[in-house]
Amino acid sequence: MENLLRFDTGLMIWTWITFIAVLVILGTKAWKPMIKALENRENFIRESLEEAEEARKEADKVAGEYEAMVAKARQEAQNIVASGKETAERMKADILNEAQDKSAGILKQAEVQIVAERDKAIAEIRTQIVDISMAAAEKIIAKSLTLEDNERLIEDALKDYGKN
Repeated sequence: MENLLRFDTGLMIWTWITFIAVLVILGTKAWKPMIKALENRENFIRESLEEAEEARKEADKVAGEYEAMVAKARQEAQNIVASGKETAERMKADILNEAQDKSAGILKQAEVQIVAERDKAIAEIRTQIVDISMAAAEKIIAKSLTLEDNERLIEDALKDYGKN
């Protein structure tokens, strides 16, 4: 036990020489490659973060464009509906004026005609909405949806439109 507590200058010098030799070997053979690998990893992560930020900005831009297209499509749909309502109102007024002058049989025929025109206008509006929706959706999600997904989305949109 006493030998362990005794100070030996020669042993201390060899210990320091060994320690310095290990540091030099590690510095030239291990630390530089490890530091280079860490720097490469850091650069890769930094570049990935920059690419992710660019992708997020592009996604925000596309989402903004999509929202603008959807707003435009809604406005056009509202215009079409308003125009259809105006046309229907005009036709209704004309038919009512004629119906007052004609018999009950002509009145019945006019009512059938109004229903047919209304159905035609609604069918035409739905067709135009589908075309507008498909064009907008196709540009935004062309690569990510299958034909079945597109058809399901159109049916859901038409059901929702029919509820409004």
